[in-house]
Amino acid sequence: MKTIFTKLVGSYILIVVISLVVIGVSLSFMFNNYLFEQKERELIIKGQDMAQVVKPFLVEKEDPHDFVNMANRLDLNLGTEVWVVDKKGAVIATAANHEYCEGNYLEASELKKMQSGSISVYKGKSQYFQEPVIRVIIPIIQEEKVIGAIVLYSPIQGINKALASLSQLVLTAGIISLAIAFLIGIILSRRLSRPILTITEASTLIAKGQKQVTVPTDTSIEEINQLGKTFNDMSSKVEANEERMKEFVANVSHELRSPLTSIKGFIEALIDNKGKTPEAQQRFLTIINDETDRLSQLVNDLLILSRSEEEIFLKPEEIELKKFIEDVLTSFQPRAEENSITMEVISEETSIFLKIDLNSLKQIIVNLVDNALKYSTQGGNVSISLKESAEMISISISDSGLGIPERDLPHIWDRFYRVDKDRSRETGGTGLGLAIVKQLTEKNGGQVEVESVLGKGSVFSVRF
Repeated sequence: MKTIFTKLVGSYILIVVISLVVIGVSLSFMFNNYLFEQKERELIIKGQDMAQVVKPFLVEKEDPHDFVNMANRLDLNLGTEVWVVDKKGAVIATAANHEYCEGNYLEASELKKMQSGSISVYKGKSQYFQEPVIRVIIPIIQEEKVIGAIVLYSPIQGINKALASLSQLVLTAGIISLAIAFLIGIILSRRLSRPILTITEASTLIAKGQKQVTVPTDTSIEEINQLGKTFNDMSSKVEANEERMKEFVANVSHELRSPLTSIKGFIEALIDNKGKTPEAQQRFLTIINDETDRLSQLVNDLLILSRSEEEIFLKPEEIELKKFIEDVLTSFQPRAEENSITMEVISEETSIFLKIDLNSLKQIIVNLVDNALKYSTQGGNVSISLKESAEMISISISDSGLGIPERDLPHIWDRFYRVDKDRSRETGGTGLGLAIVKQLTEKNGGQVEVESVLGKGSVFSVRF
């Protein structure tokens, strides 16, 4: 299996090789065209100059051999050869080593182009030369009539040698560039892969149970730093979740042990015949029944909390909010009357409609009303206010209870957190009610808030 280091180096080298090949081919093509164009331009200019010199010979019908031989001697070092043809395309003067070509004619296409007064250029092999040449034909014009032409031959060998030298230079530069690119690729790939390997090793340590594992976030690569910050956040959250899980298990164990211990103690008392009178036995059985109810409520709350944390499938339905809440309050009426607590639903609107999962909303209302009744004093009041705005619908449940100290407000949504532990046990509280409210509200896209004044009561609000 290839490592990220190998893949990075390989990709980098591949990109460099492709780039060098493209640049090399482009340069070769560009210089090839440039050198040939330069040579063609040079021959055309030279031919035009010679045409002006040869023109008098053709006009006066004199022999141009002496001029041609002189021109060929001058251009011997450059390897250029000069021929002269008449208006019919017949060769009338050549270099001494090509006198046998005199009397031959230009090809039909070249003759036609010459007679039209156009300059023609040809690259390739010629029947008169053993190597490829550039041939340029310059028409000689007198009084708008073509009276002959200058033909220049120049071998391509010199240009090919220059191109070969250039190709050798480009190849050498490419090899050196490739070596440098390889070294840079290794350095860059290591800089990229090392932080990733560090994160991989840190992940392995977390998987083995090690705590407080972090990775550096001060590299020179912003994306790697961001990845490191994300990893550190994840590591912190994993550790925090683990701590919360341990605390949760400890709390659950404690909450289960307390009623079980009480139940077991009173059952043993009955077995040992310590409750000899019917009144004592009745008291023991009542306590056992109360503790059993408390245990059942705790298990039920744990089940609801567990389900609310899962990806539960919500079934939103539209309801008339006031009627729905009044129906929920019906089950609390006997309990409220027993403690002389009045309950009322106050709505600023005639009717407010809310689309929400009904099971979630019912559990939210039940928990908040149950909480309000538990902590309201005898003869108190529990009111539920409904408000609707363009942005949201608000449900506020207020009580006239003891209130919550300011230091406890940030923690009341935590599991098993109790402001007054003794009172919670007396009233059968599990410490999970508000945690369930927060979980279900957020699952349905809402928010929870609380306001409280010590000694006057609290207002719990959910907004959707």
